[in-house]
Amino acid sequence: MLGARDRFQPVVLLAAIGVGLGLARAAPGPAARLGPVVSVGVFVLLYLVMLGVDAGRVAAAFRHRRFLLVAVVSNFVVNPALAWGLGAVFLRSEPDLRIGLLLFLVTPCIGWYLVFTELAGGDAPLGVSLLGLNVILQVLLLPGYLYLLGGGFGDLAVGEVIGSVARYLVAPILAAAATRSAIGATGRSPTTTLGRLHLADAKIGALVIVIFAMFASQADALFDNPGVLLRLAPPLAAFFALAFIIALAVGHRLGLAYEQVALLVFTTTSRNSEASLAVAVTAFTSPLVGLTVAVGPILELPLLVVMVRVLARLRPRIEASAPPAPVESSTALRVEPQP
Repeated sequence: MLGARDRFQPVVLLAAIGVGLGLARAAPGPAARLGPVVSVGVFVLLYLVMLGVDAGRVAAAFRHRRFLLVAVVSNFVVNPALAWGLGAVFLRSEPDLRIGLLLFLVTPCIGWYLVFTELAGGDAPLGVSLLGLNVILQVLLLPGYLYLLGGGFGDLAVGEVIGSVARYLVAPILAAAATRSAIGATGRSPTTTLGRLHLADAKIGALVIVIFAMFASQADALFDNPGVLLRLAPPLAAFFALAFIIALAVGHRLGLAYEQVALLVFTTTSRNSEASLAVAVTAFTSPLVGLTVAVGPILELPLLVVMVRVLARLRPRIEASAPPAPVESSTALRVEPQP
């Protein structure tokens, strides 16, 4: 049975979107200045997620070569092909939106998927290991995607990507490791000292703040071009639905444990990469390209919340279908489940 927090969590997160958009409508000036809150909130959120991960065991996740191969193929072969096909079907006569759609969909995010993987009870340590591959491959492959799939080519702002990774991944990992080390030096258990219940509440609170500030600060782009969201909704909804179904089917076919299925779902569905946004802003003159990448999360985040709930409902079935002792189980790396 789901607890009260679990049942109301989707409502709270979706309400944060509505409140953020409402503030932007009622007080656009203050709302537009909430951008820094997003940056700080993402750092705090990922720091809290990393507190639940034993960094000493993360390196062991690279043993799971089969899972890493499946995730890389899904993210960098299947998803780009799917994005190209959806763009050709839904946005054939709108090249700027089509390029923006490709930019948004071909690059996996470098942070969100860890948050939603953890919320769904997935394998966060394995996800941290996967992130390094995602970052390197998207920087190397994005120009090729633009050239081959979109008919365009732009220089990547590599420095911005590296800086973003340092701020929003490396720094939270180091801060969380230092916290765990300081607590461990006292002879106490980090998990017991931090408190799983309070840590879960803090993570939800941080996520609510980030979502609220993100939608409040980016609402102008949506309000000024309301038709863009309507034109993007069909291909984006189709992408997330198909990617979700494909991840579940692959996980079932390979007999993956639930934790790995949840990670596969969110690493292949979470988008909103800083690399794609940097390219959209710096390499293209049409504002519609950048707008497409900026408003993508308006549809993405509610769908990710829904996926968390669907996975929670499917968990007993997924666990029942997995082999009793899978060859590549990550039980030793599993983040402790939410109470």
